[in-house]
Amino acid sequence: MTAPVGARRAGEVVATRPLGAYRQLSIVVPAIAAPARPGQFVTVPPGRADRVLPRTWWITGEHSEVGFGSTLELVVAENPDEEGPLPEPGDVLAVRGPLGRGFGMPTTPVTAVVVTQGAAGAVGRWLTERLRAVGCAAHLVSCAEDPDQHVDLVQARRSADGVVLTEPRAVAAVVADLTDRTAASVLYAVGPVSLSRTVARVASQLVRVSQVTGVEVGAVGICGHGLCGGCDLPLAAGHRRGERSRPCFDGPVLRGDLVDWERLP
Repeated sequence: MTAPVGARRAGEVVATRPLGAYRQLSIVVPAIAAPARPGQFVTVPPGRADRVLPRTWWITGEHSEVGFGSTLELVVAENPDEEGPLPEPGDVLAVRGPLGRGFGMPTTPVTAVVVTQGAAGAVGRWLTERLRAVGCAAHLVSCAEDPDQHVDLVQARRSADGVVLTEPRAVAAVVADLTDRTAASVLYAVGPVSLSRTVARVASQLVRVSQVTGVEVGAVGICGHGLCGGCDLPLAAGHRRGERSRPCFDGPVLRGDLVDWERLP
């Protein structure tokens, strides 16, 4: 029997591999009813006894085999001091997901710019693959403070029409220039909320459509269930102004123009 989307499943870790400053885990779970999409995530139990909230991990790929189940690829930070030891092959985890709304694909071929930061770089690579599969041109911008935080670049260069590396302080100018040069009509951002705010502002200035993530997946103190309110975002004028969106429940992918970025700290 197929488990519903977002159900809690017992998943077996079958492989791990280094991914720059991060690790990619392959976890086999019972067959997923609907394929996972870039932008979705999972929650797993805390890795330390003194933690209550679950851990949140990005999904970076998924495939299913008849009679075998589904394999989720997940990217995690190597931070055993903060979140406890990472699971090893053979370990069984209670996995809840895929959670949330992933990135939507254009209905007609367009040129897109995908902007990523940190662990979400592996999600960006997956997103460019999906975009090119539906006939779009896709350029990837990887933003990082440290070279080891540029992840999955070998695969990204195979799947994207172009890859640009930059630092957080320069990302706005880089994205604006690349958007102009490629005549991109859609901008995507996957990573921390600060990156989403920057990309949404660039899209607004250039009169482009944007889809961005509104949850700090992987951050400490996020429940991933829509209960704690730690990821709430204020809505912009014309979108029930004064109200807030809970992106771990309503997202994590949102239109960039939906959020009042000026009201964020």
